[in-house]
Amino acid sequence: MSNPKQAFGDKKPPLGYFPLSAKLACMEALYDGLLKYDPHNWRDTQVEAMTYVEAALRHLELYKVGEELTRDTLVKNLGAVMACCTILIDAAAHGTLIDNRRHSPVEADLLHQGEEWVERLKAVHKERLRQRQQDELKVTIALDEISEETVRNLMGEPPVNDAPIGTEIPIVEGSVAFDGFVAMDGSFPPWPYNPPL
Repeated sequence: MSNPKQAFGDKKPPLGYFPLSAKLACMEALYDGLLKYDPHNWRDTQVEAMTYVEAALRHLELYKVGEELTRDTLVKNLGAVMACCTILIDAAAHGTLIDNRRHSPVEADLLHQGEEWVERLKAVHKERLRQRQQDELKVTIALDEISEETVRNLMGEPPVNDAPIGTEIPIVEGSVAFDGFVAMDGSFPPWPYNPPL
């Protein structure tokens, strides 16, 4: 039988699931802001959404290009992104957020529709790659066949010497007979040499 407290607690948001490393990175950036400004200043004074959207984007861009820490107070850029998002969420929850975003359902739809052209282009290029590999295979096979045929045509079958025994090979005057054939200075006949059957 399970503990009743556990069953009751399982219905609550699991706050312990939030990694401590992320909490500390966000807290570091919030603490940096606390020392610069008043604590929870976004609850006391209205703040514009785009101020923190732009700040978050700047910190994220810096992180994207490899800058882990801010240059002034050495706070983690990703922690600063989290802090900006935290302020936006908390200000909205307390009614102090001025929503100066330019709302555009059209652009939102375009972004979601982007999934369609991503998949379409992936399919197109996958088919192009398959076709290219198939064409390369055909060329390879054709070259192999051509090369074999070319070798046969160039080399031909080895010539068979079917001349009657004793026939002179007309190379030079004064040739000497060898094994029924005549070769220069008694050397072997030119290769390839196939004796008559």
